Amino acid sequence: MLASTTVRNLRSLRRPDIRCLLAPTNLLSRPQPLFQPRINSCSFFTAPRPRSVQYSRFPEQRQQNSSWLPRDPAARIVIYISVGGVLYYVAHLEQVPETGRWRFMDISPRLDSKLAQASYAELLSQFRGKILPADHPITRHVRRVVTDILETNNLGSLYSSEPRRRSFFGDDVWEEDAFAAARPRAANTVPESGGKEWHLLVVNDPKVVNAMATFGNIVVFTGILPICKDEQGLAAVLGHEIGHVVARHPQERYSSTKILIFVAFLLQAVGLDWGFSNLLSKLLLDLPNSRKQELEADTVGLRLIARACYDPRSAVEMHLRLANHERMHGGSSLEFLRTHPGATRRIKHLEEQIPEADAIRVSNPRCTTEQDSIAQFNRMSRWTDRTVQGAPFQL
Repeated sequence: MLASTTVRNLRSLRRPDIRCLLAPTNLLSRPQPLFQPRINSCSFFTAPRPRSVQYSRFPEQRQQNSSWLPRDPAARIVIYISVGGVLYYVAHLEQVPETGRWRFMDISPRLDSKLAQASYAELLSQFRGKILPADHPITRHVRRVVTDILETNNLGSLYSSEPRRRSFFGDDVWEEDAFAAARPRAANTVPESGGKEWHLLVVNDPKVVNAMATFGNIVVFTGILPICKDEQGLAAVLGHEIGHVVARHPQERYSSTKILIFVAFLLQAVGLDWGFSNLLSKLLLDLPNSRKQELEADTVGLRLIARACYDPRSAVEMHLRLANHERMHGGSSLEFLRTHPGATRRIKHLEEQIPEADAIRVSNPRCTTEQDSIAQFNRMSRWTDRTVQGAPFQL
């Protein structure tokens, strides 16, 4: 019985694989148990060795992050700088209060007073010897219009700086006080915030047909006065220039300069310069922004002179005369190469803003009183002319 059971168990064992017979002799020489589990005995010898496992905490995330970033360190630096520049640009976006236009501005209003003093000192040095005195008839004429616009719109007042007068061999030489910019000022001297201080310089240069305003400093060249023709045209020019300061366009141009430098740096970093990165930045960023600012200053200036009871249509007439002057002196007709919009576009923009300016003017009771006084004066002048013409001549 025991022998039959042993024979039955031996038959039940699986025949060894032929590959097992080729196994090393030292393993085959070991004693084998009579009964053993039914497993593939060759798998122990033929199975491949397990690979070494490296620990990675976030293996999937590491593979995803490395899929879009370039391996070149220089390219990675460019990407990081670009992302940082975009975030800085978005963080310093703001809207112009007067028009709602979005722009990049990273200069705090607290620095405006320091910029105004530095700009005033620079203007004094640049136009020394050409500045008309405060009691000159032309200066008093310009000063009256500027004061009217500033005080009516609650923008502040003009700083009174009397120049000194010297005489050399019978010729009058007017000299502005060069130390006026260094004198103590009030802590809050930001002109566009209301109730602050502005400076006016009238430069005696008939060849320069221009006027400008930067950081609360207004400069008027005598060459533009014949084109202004009268007080209404002068108010249109001054309103436009003061509008630049109210909208903080000089600060915006300083901020935009940083963008131009950043774009030029990126173009050179990626090898796309080819010698015209500055030209591209000027044509695509600088000049278009400058033309937008000019149109915006036209809008703001028209509102300023309307509150001061000046006729808004005088701005259109002023630009018509200025366009004729430019055509006579060979001005460029290509708008995309200019810092200012073309005359046609500018006049059309002003005409679109006239209804709003008229409404502002009518809402001011002072303007209605002045218009009635002017109309009455004109009627009296015509009656006087007729009376004088009809009266007999007497010595």
